[in-house]
Amino acid sequence: MPANKIRFIERDYFRKLMIDNSEFMTEHQIEKILDQAGTLWDDLTFKFYDNGTLEIFDNNTEQRVSLNELRGAAYDFYVKERIRWIRSNLQMKILQSA
Repeated sequence: MPANKIRFIERDYFRKLMIDNSEFMTEHQIEKILDQAGTLWDDLTFKFYDNGTLEIFDNNTEQRVSLNELRGAAYDFYVKERIRWIRSNLQMKILQSA
């Protein structure tokens, strides 16, 4: 069954968020802030299947992650991707029935 694989790197997510929402900080300043955060960033691979099922893998531990374990930015990413998938699927069905 075909799947859409998407890699989510939490540090990159926050970097992009900071760049998009700050016109006064330089990229160097943003990198410095992220480096000083001293946190272990999530690195996940999401596999979205055409039938709506999902698999999530932690790239650091090579273990499966359940949807209930997602938090913060990873959960936000999942919700946005799921909404994109639903919209795309509905659009495809509308075009097929027209």
